[in-house]
Amino acid sequence: MSTLKPGALVKDIMVQPVFSVRPQMKLWEVAELFIGHRISGSPVIDANDKVLTVMGEGVTLKLAATEGLDATVASCLPKMTPADKIITVKPDDKFVDAYALILKHNIHRLPVVDGGGHLKGLISRSMILKVFIEAHYGRKLPS
Repeated sequence: MSTLKPGALVKDIMVQPVFSVRPQMKLWEVAELFIGHRISGSPVIDANDKVLTVMGEGVTLKLAATEGLDATVASCLPKMTPADKIITVKPDDKFVDAYALILKHNIHRLPVVDGGGHLKGLISRSMILKVFIEAHYGRKLPS
């Protein structure tokens, strides 16, 4: 059956573990991560799993064009959205509220964090679509 139930919480829907980007990675490694795991973006986290920013394909392409594929994510951080401007949700937030944030801010993914900003999971647009289709058919879709 579907995982989407009335009153569902973010922790009931979020993906975990999350493929994440580290500051020491080079942009070509980020691109390989996205391609290899068939994802369109990921949170950037530090050694303590604290979310620093979020990178998507578009940001990666722009940075590769201006900084080169050998540039590190750390060197590009000043050109990305800072942590205090990243929209996040907590595991116990309502799923409908997370969905509303994605629509309101036209974002592709929402990091799920604890009170200290440490990554716990992720909600993405494609994952929401999958949950909706599963709810519609009343069964899980193949991975």
